[in-house]
Amino acid sequence: MALKIQQGGQFEPIRMMLYGQNGIGKTTFGAGMPKPFILAVEDGIGVMPVTYHRASHEAYSEIVSDLLEVGAYFQRGEFQSLIIDSVDALQSKIIEQVLREHNKKSLNDFSYGKGYDLFKQKFEEFRNLMERFRYELNANVLLIAQTEARTIPDPINGMRDIFTMRLDKRAAGVLRDWADFVGFAQLKAFPIMDKDGKLLKMQTDGTRILSTAPSASFDAKNRFDLPPELPLSWVAVENAIKEAFKRPFDPARFAQPQNAWSTPPAPVPPAPAPASAGWGASPAVPPAAPGYTAAPSNTAAPVQPAAPSNTAAPGQPTPSVQSSGWPAVGSTGPRPQQPAQPASWPSARPNGSGGPTM
Repeated sequence: MALKIQQGGQFEPIRMMLYGQNGIGKTTFGAGMPKPFILAVEDGIGVMPVTYHRASHEAYSEIVSDLLEVGAYFQRGEFQSLIIDSVDALQSKIIEQVLREHNKKSLNDFSYGKGYDLFKQKFEEFRNLMERFRYELNANVLLIAQTEARTIPDPINGMRDIFTMRLDKRAAGVLRDWADFVGFAQLKAFPIMDKDGKLLKMQTDGTRILSTAPSASFDAKNRFDLPPELPLSWVAVENAIKEAFKRPFDPARFAQPQNAWSTPPAPVPPAPAPASAGWGASPAVPPAAPGYTAAPSNTAAPVQPAAPSNTAAPGQPTPSVQSSGWPAVGSTGPRPQQPAQPASWPSARPNGSGGPTM
């Protein structure tokens, strides 16, 4: 593939994962994205007037075929955002697919962890398909997941509980690394204290928020320098991202302040300026090292021979130059053979002949 140099800091379609408890508003968030299409791997559309395809009864291989077919609708501009609801329901179908292909009853039935390796490979293929939607079809991609509480070891505070996505750690790792934004949807809570200042409980007023940065209680991340908390709506997220692109980039903004345990380095005093005798004064010469005799100041430096040139004399062959293996900038010479391009998206079925259903 030819080198393609680009300038960063440009607004592009988003790769996003959103997780939270049932009924918090994750699907509603996706329905607010530009021209959304929802692949409903689990039933959760309700009364929302959005375009979707019900895939809760389908096998994973059928879901992949559905995604390849709906790509043609994205090519025509009918949709701009793909929402998978949910990836934890999709995970169960991927496990079923792996077991069916190898005639096994459990991933533990494979030897040496091969079943989990095959499961991870399927998720990597799914991630690559999501990236095709974003890169080839210029589509926003939102993956929705449910949440669960897990107890994890903390090297500083010991064991603690944390909210995570209801996914196998291999699948979660593949998707989390790919996503630009992992958001945790929750109800905003306020502490209720007793008269002695001790925490009695956390109380909520029903406000739904989206956490964008990691916490000791949940996992989140973003690559857009967003506020740690936003309203749970696509409009709020889109506006915050656009504002982030308008701010000047400061690489030192996230530098950690010096803590109390580190010792600041001692300041280096400036070197004293040499005494000047006017514009025509010669620069100061450092004293010679012990055991050596300084050269006379009026001794001219020997003339260095000129570097050899690649240009041969008339009638002589041009000397060979060792190649570094990299093509010269602007070279028009032959390039190595390129890999085959991925298959094109299939043609969309005409309206009224089995397209996405409402």
